[in-house]
Amino acid sequence: MIKLNLPFTEEKIRALKVGDEVLITGTVFTGRDAVHKYLHEGGALPAGVSFKNGIIYHCGPVMMKQSDGSYVCTAAGPTTSIREEPYQWQVIRDFGLRGVIGKGGMGARTLAACKEYGCVYLHAVGGAAQVLAECIKKVRNVI
Repeated sequence: MIKLNLPFTEEKIRALKVGDEVLITGTVFTGRDAVHKYLHEGGALPAGVSFKNGIIYHCGPVMMKQSDGSYVCTAAGPTTSIREEPYQWQVIRDFGLRGVIGKGGMGARTLAACKEYGCVYLHAVGGAAQVLAECIKKVRNVI
């Protein structure tokens, strides 16, 4: 198992090989179709948020608000990544992503962007939403 710790540098990402199993430690952002389309069309990230040397997870997590106002993730299964194909290449280029997590793979434009900008596509196991949620130690924000 290869341990990837924030920051996820280009050097660390380019050292990965097909079939490597990774353990990620650090901030990972989640986003699906609407977020990718918004960014593709020129939208900005919220103040204080940067994708530079970061990872985005194609996921629509289920968040439960606690009585103290914090959130707990109860399900974090991957969504089908190919839906982001019209946008993902540009988000990688414009926002400096180093990793994309999802299921089912991506297309040619995303592959080209990964090669050019030093990004990796990581496959998460579908059907394990509750198990994957247990890996999330802290939820910083829900938008």
